[in-house]
Amino acid sequence: MSHATRVAGAALAAAALLAAVAPAAHAAGGTGGDPDVAAWQRSGRPDRLMVIRPGTVALISHGSVVKRLYPQYGPLPLSWLAANAGGEWVGYAPVKAGGSRTVRINTAVLLAPGTTLQMGRRTPTVLMTAGKTAASGTWIRGSRATLDVDGVTLASAAADGTAPAPADLAGRPYLAMGAGGRMTIADAEVTGLGRGADAPARESGVTWGRAATGSATGSTFRGDRTGLRLTRSTGVELDKVTVKGAVQDGVVLDGDRGTTVRGLTVEGSGGNGVTVGGTDHRSLSGVTTSDSHGTGIKATAQHGLTLTATASHHDAGGGVRLISCVSCALDKAVVEGASSAISVSGQGARVTVRDARLTGGAGGAGVTLAAGIAGATVTGGTISGFDRGIAIGGPDVRVDGTTVSGAGTGVKIYGHASDAALNSVVVHGGRAGVTASDATRGVVLTGVRISGVSRKGLASASTGLTVSGGSVTGALTAVDLGASARLEKLTVSDARRGMHLASGVHAAAEGLDILAERKGIEADAGAWISITDSRVRAPTALSGKGTIKRLGHTEVTLPPFPWLGFAALVALTLAVLLQTIHQVRHRRTPRPRVAAHVRNTA
Repeated sequence: MSHATRVAGAALAAAALLAAVAPAAHAAGGTGGDPDVAAWQRSGRPDRLMVIRPGTVALISHGSVVKRLYPQYGPLPLSWLAANAGGEWVGYAPVKAGGSRTVRINTAVLLAPGTTLQMGRRTPTVLMTAGKTAASGTWIRGSRATLDVDGVTLASAAADGTAPAPADLAGRPYLAMGAGGRMTIADAEVTGLGRGADAPARESGVTWGRAATGSATGSTFRGDRTGLRLTRSTGVELDKVTVKGAVQDGVVLDGDRGTTVRGLTVEGSGGNGVTVGGTDHRSLSGVTTSDSHGTGIKATAQHGLTLTATASHHDAGGGVRLISCVSCALDKAVVEGASSAISVSGQGARVTVRDARLTGGAGGAGVTLAAGIAGATVTGGTISGFDRGIAIGGPDVRVDGTTVSGAGTGVKIYGHASDAALNSVVVHGGRAGVTASDATRGVVLTGVRISGVSRKGLASASTGLTVSGGSVTGALTAVDLGASARLEKLTVSDARRGMHLASGVHAAAEGLDILAERKGIEADAGAWISITDSRVRAPTALSGKGTIKRLGHTEVTLPPFPWLGFAALVALTLAVLLQTIHQVRHRRTPRPRVAAHVRNTA
């Protein structure tokens, strides 16, 4: 045998050995230097993986490259893959009578840098297979690549074409772009994406990850685990987007930058409608949530958040919840049907609420300003139908020009709240107008008007209460003081009892005008009040065992006699008397006789 023959034989044997060893190397975790197999390993080793690179497509089954395709360079249409990859990877489903062509994706798809995958109107319906396990499921993701979805209905489906069972959450499909990728979704409907709660966040539905960008326009996302997730993304635009029936939160914005939101509607989420956090100086407008199991909009710790023209309808966990939100503003919010409309809590929170329109059912509060916040301002707006219109438990709170109606208690100042100021606030109806508990301090009411409450108008146990101007109309007790207070130019009318001072209370009043149905001022034993340049009118103007000291030009008189009512009563009595006289006189008048020939005398 020649030397050349021996060398050739050795080369063939080595090649055969390498061919035999290569699959075993793949199975053991080796890549054999193949970048596509390496990508398969990094991607969680799915059962099937399609790696799309510029000018080439690798089909990998259980770690082995079984086929390569060579499309033209440039954007790759899904229709090309459906025509060339084979049905077990990407293919057309059988066409039903009168139906359009449906593409079935049976593989995970990895977009390598520099590639673009297009789902367009040539493939109007796309089904992604949901596997029993994560390895058998499908997904599309990539980095520094582009995914375009335009005019497509994209849905999750079981292997037999039906909707995936709840047990198949581990293998449900998802879309995720990161590391400089771009994903644009326009005029599309995306249904049933997102793996179970134990899966990583990026597998929750449709995700723009770190430094990813793109947009969603005129599209609906239905029944996903999370409808949309923007995590550390950059410059994503959401315009006329609807998210329905998300298993968890509808939309999550977490650490994203430069997000633009115009017309975002979230309905029926299993968690919160929209969760916002991790980004300072963010502005969102036109967000509408409804029927969420959690809060409509929940904002976690951040600075400078501005929410404009947001709306929440019947979200079970509340309308808007701001936690440790510093220098944040909520403008023109509309909340209806929530037990708690706007809640501000968390260490250091400081929030401004302007021109809110809040309507609630039984229980809860319109605006809750919890203990531990740094301060808050509520300006304008209307609040109706809550157990507490405004609940103030934190320091440095100012309420200006807000109207509260039909609440159990209009404004409740409780806990260790301090420096609470109400200015030109209107409270109408309910059980009580304004209440302040004994541990609160620095409560100031200026020009507050309370009317139509069934029990107490102003009830305060807060030491040092100051009231300037304003009025209380219609109550069992207009002003009930359980601690020291100073009152100036306060008007009380149509109350059974104008003012009551509990035992030991010291107060001073100037410019009071009290008109009460029974008692004007009642001071319990040990109570003391001085009234200066005031007027008290009631059947019993001053009463009780305490001390009521009159100073200046103070008048204490009976209430004015109701002459108009008396005149009406006299007129009514006279009318009844005249009618009675008229009837008595006519009893003696004989009935007229009728001629005998007249027959129609019925």
